[in-house]
Amino acid sequence: MATYNISLADLRQDIAELIPAGLVLGWNGQDKTSARHEQLLAPFRTRGTLVSTDSAGLSTLTQRYSLAQVLKLVSEPKEVIHAYGTAIGGEAIGIWAADNSQMFFEESIAPARVVAQMLAVQQRVKALQVQVGIGIHACECYRVGGGLFGEGADFIEAIAEDATAGGEIVVSGAIFERLPGELRDAARVREDLQKEGALWSLMGFSGQVEAVEGGNPDYPTPFDAAFFRRLRSTSAEELGKEAFPEYRKSRTVVFVKVAHPPHEFLLDSFTDMSLINLAVRRIASSHGADVVKSNGTLAIVLFDEGDEAVAFARDIIEGNRALGFEAHVGVARGEVYLFPLANGEREIAGNPVNVASKLAEDSGLEGILVERSVALGALAGKGEPFQLTLSKVELTGHRFAV
Repeated sequence: MATYNISLADLRQDIAELIPAGLVLGWNGQDKTSARHEQLLAPFRTRGTLVSTDSAGLSTLTQRYSLAQVLKLVSEPKEVIHAYGTAIGGEAIGIWAADNSQMFFEESIAPARVVAQMLAVQQRVKALQVQVGIGIHACECYRVGGGLFGEGADFIEAIAEDATAGGEIVVSGAIFERLPGELRDAARVREDLQKEGALWSLMGFSGQVEAVEGGNPDYPTPFDAAFFRRLRSTSAEELGKEAFPEYRKSRTVVFVKVAHPPHEFLLDSFTDMSLINLAVRRIASSHGADVVKSNGTLAIVLFDEGDEAVAFARDIIEGNRALGFEAHVGVARGEVYLFPLANGEREIAGNPVNVASKLAEDSGLEGILVERSVALGALAGKGEPFQLTLSKVELTGHRFAV
């Protein structure tokens, strides 16, 4: 492999992205103590209620509908979530890409009000084609660079993504104890989640709740305002007939997911993220790759040719291994939409992204997983064939050991 010199000495604000460079460099420049950790993070500390959501059945949708139709179907519940959340003072966190969302409600907003709003959301979303699972937790966390960090934020995001069904609300003990009697009586213990802690489910609650119907559906979209207006004003049937040539590209998508070792201090995790981000961008530059997204946990990188993508993926895995991290890579090809955002960045959507992410995150296999849509050129036939069923979708291709 090529040699890439990746160190914090190269850390700059424009590369660090979500994590301020000064925070990481300040932490690593002196002795690492609990007192210094608390001091550095004190300006970012906050308490409140977190709401994380995840849609059900996205992988199946991508097999049945065009990309524009899928984006509309997934967008509809997010519009409802944002409208009801902001109606009582909730703030959208990050860009609501793919099929998930996150909101934060300051401590002055009673958790019972947040739950009532989300129950109203589920009543509204019930009429839509895409259903969502919702997780709600109250805790201390850190707001850094537009994101929420900390054990509580990670916890409820994982619960929403991995342990909720469409139409369900799962609340933590910190929320349950602050609910009115009728909601506590209606909640059932999620005994299957005992290892995660005390959690209760409000599935199919049919009682009356006092909720405020919001009027702001404009969540932080992963596409530009013009496309969002077309999504909202055009029926799913009509969207199936539109090609959107101004956004559509045919690309080979490399999805990188990097596993982080556990750390006692959050700032050590931020250090890892900064190093991983540096590695992705430096290696991508050496391959002439197009980096759409890189945040120190995942990256989406585009190529024209499959063999170029595999060469990059190999360097990514070996480069992260040299830093002490484990990278998993999925590769797929097809049509994607590339959206220019108002802040000068871009977002991407499309079935190749979904397929590549499934291979990287959910396959359980090591190495480079290249889906059959990718033409491998001189590498054709050199990998080990694989066949997987992930989220009810059958995926085949070749795995290259690294």
